[in-house]
Amino acid sequence: MNDEWSKRQEDEEMKLRLHTLLKHAENDGDPLGWFEDLYESAKGDSTQIPWARMDVNPILKEELEREYLEPGRALMVGCGLGDDAIYLEELGWDVVAFDLSPSCISWCKERFASSSVIWEVADLTQPPKEWLEDFDLVVEIHILQAIQIEVRIVAANILPRFLKPNGRLISIGRELTERVGEVSPPPWPLSRTWLMEQFSSLETILFKPIILKDWPDIDRYIGVWKQPKE
Repeated sequence: MNDEWSKRQEDEEMKLRLHTLLKHAENDGDPLGWFEDLYESAKGDSTQIPWARMDVNPILKEELEREYLEPGRALMVGCGLGDDAIYLEELGWDVVAFDLSPSCISWCKERFASSSVIWEVADLTQPPKEWLEDFDLVVEIHILQAIQIEVRIVAANILPRFLKPNGRLISIGRELTERVGEVSPPPWPLSRTWLMEQFSSLETILFKPIILKDWPDIDRYIGVWKQPKE
């Protein structure tokens, strides 16, 4: 019981911390600035990054084991501490991984100094032009759900533009369902309807609700879309 109570306290403290960082960033006129504030203030302690699994995301791993994709060029969006990008590299992909936070990218380069992944500081809403139509696979995990709606719509509309013809987009996050009550963001759970609208230019491969055994009270999803051939 003590361990459970301690974990709940830690969760509440983290939610309060994220909410405070978010509000400060919004008040400063930089709604996405809280990401750098979070990574910089962590001082190399991964327990201070709520989404840092320090291993590949199991939903991504299951999807890439479900259907073999010939490795090509992959873009890891909002790469966090880099484990998913490294997993793609191990599968044979030529990986570009980026994050908005310079501190985050420095952390990745330190963790994976011998990796061939290209680590970049970049803003999803204003990406380098050379990335457009340049990737066979684009992976977005917990990014759209972590940004405010006005920025989220811009970001979602850009994601398909990274894809080559026949390229795939994988999106993983929390799903907005009837089970979801009042939440204090971030994150903002996303509805299937909203996601389908944003990626309506793409062919839907699958959309699957997921509940992880370690977090049975959280509804998640994986969506996979494909850029039509020219």
